[in-house]
Amino acid sequence: MSPRVRARVHRDFPDPEIAAVVIELLEEWGRSSVAWEVDRVQTAIVLFAAGDVDRYLEILEEAYWDYRDVLMISGFGDTGWKKLMEAAIGSE
Repeated sequence: MSPRVRARVHRDFPDPEIAAVVIELLEEWGRSSVAWEVDRVQTAIVLFAAGDVDRYLEILEEAYWDYRDVLMISGFGDTGWKKLMEAAIGSE
C-alpha cells in the first residue's frame, strides 16, 4: 500500500485500531489474485467509504467480485480518475 493511501486511511478512520484493520484488509486484497491497479482501487475504496466502516466492508467485498465495479461506483472509472486521485491523496 502506498504511503499516501495509508495516510488517507488514518485521516478517514481516526481510531488506530479500526485504521489498522482497514489497512490490513486493503493489503490482503492487494495481494489477492483478483487485484489489479492496486493503488487506484485501494484509493477508490477508501474514498468511497468516507470513514464509514460498513460502507468500507461493502465496497471491499465488491472489489473481490469485480474491481471495475468499484472504480465505476467511486468515480475512478472515468478518464479523469488520476486528477481525482491526486486531489484526494496527493501525487506520488
